Amino acid sequence: MAGIWGWLLARPGRALALLYAGARLALLALGCRFDATNLASWMQIADVALLRDHLWRTLWYLHSQPPLFNLIVGLALPLAPDGFGWALDAFYAAVTLGGILAFHALARDLTGRPGLALLLAGWWCVSPAVLLFSQKLYYDGLVPWLLCMALWGLHGGVARRSAGRLAFGFAVLAAVVLLRSMIHPIVFAAVAAACLLFARGQRLRVAAAAALPAAAIAAVIAKNLLLFGVAGLSSWAPLNIDHTTVDRLPPALRRAMIADGRLSPLAVIDGLSPPDAYLALLPPIAATGEPSLDAVRKSTGDYNWNHIVYTRIGAARTADARAALRADPAGFARVLATSIYHFHRPASEFKGLERNLAIIAPWERLANATVGLQPVAWFGGTLDPGRPQAPLLQMAYGKWLVTIGFAVEGLLLALALLAAVRARRWPDPRVATEAAILMIGGFVILVSSSFDVWENNRASFDIAPLLLLAAVLAATRIAAWRRGGGVPPRPLRRPR
Repeated sequence: MAGIWGWLLARPGRALALLYAGARLALLALGCRFDATNLASWMQIADVALLRDHLWRTLWYLHSQPPLFNLIVGLALPLAPDGFGWALDAFYAAVTLGGILAFHALARDLTGRPGLALLLAGWWCVSPAVLLFSQKLYYDGLVPWLLCMALWGLHGGVARRSAGRLAFGFAVLAAVVLLRSMIHPIVFAAVAAACLLFARGQRLRVAAAAALPAAAIAAVIAKNLLLFGVAGLSSWAPLNIDHTTVDRLPPALRRAMIADGRLSPLAVIDGLSPPDAYLALLPPIAATGEPSLDAVRKSTGDYNWNHIVYTRIGAARTADARAALRADPAGFARVLATSIYHFHRPASEFKGLERNLAIIAPWERLANATVGLQPVAWFGGTLDPGRPQAPLLQMAYGKWLVTIGFAVEGLLLALALLAAVRARRWPDPRVATEAAILMIGGFVILVSSSFDVWENNRASFDIAPLLLLAAVLAATRIAAWRRGGGVPPRPLRRPR
């Protein structure tokens, strides 16, 4: 056994690749396949006919969300029907494995414990949630692993003074921003600021590496502002906020606020309503001549959520959200509590994963019961309609432990930085990595997940590796402190 463990520690990349490949081959043998059944219906995907025949024009007029996910889908569409799923399956698998390897390298370097890093990365190779999301046409199968690769690049760039690694890290982080609106451009700016702050002596190198990726994000925002008057990457942002404020108002209060003018006439419908519902309440909108903006429905018959109408209602719907928040702050507090509840449910339970989940249901149930510490998993699987429905049984308490560890690491880093200020010492450059982990995870927990409430178990999946990294860092620091050996890795050093 010691010889096998020694071989694994000596060749961790090869071991993880073999483990992940074995897990994927097992899924294939069991009958799992890449699930793209949401290709035509998912609101985040533009009309497939337009993506196939007019890809770049359709992306140019895409305002509902960042463009990268639709670019990936559009590039794979010419391979349909037979090659589409296989190509995306291979792409998702490669990104997932790359992210797991990056997670392992970060965990090993930040904790100084190669065995622990290997075990944690090995879990990601076989985790039911990871396996399910890596075989589903959701951007969530890509986000956590791209974030790990971005942090791997930034960490190596700052710690090893590598311009190439820095450029890679910022490029991949920008790709995540342009893939998933939950990772806001503010996150990119905050991470870049942390790198500039702590990478003393190489700030010009950091700024140069961040410039082009930042320009790419800015270019998309500028395009949306010039074409549509939308100062952001998504025209849906006000609708998401309405969904957690206006849509949660008591019906009588909502009607009264519309009647007395505190809410706009648009508040009579839910924020995330299809285009024809909004068009019925607005004066006629002149056609633009662009199908992706004018058509109420896609060529498949599903609603076109990129209709031009969503660029015309943002100001009114944002004002509605502010008015609703002032009128019913207690209601929004209940929404936040609900968001925390769903954030701590297993990601494998997210809707749309059922096709492959049915095949690996016993493994998913076992993992949720033991690793996830979800009480209800002992009574039945996710797809079992007869298992108990009590809310406290649904949460995965293992995720709660990770969230608490994440918060503890934030406190420990804050205390370390405060001590550095008092002692007039400069933090080690690797503090930039720890700060980036905490800022990305903190933004999603405190901001993004507040408006993605009922789907928050996938939001927690998107940052799960980062939360675990921070929690493990906190645990290793506290364990070292209890042994009296310091808190590795040391976050502070005296300037040379």
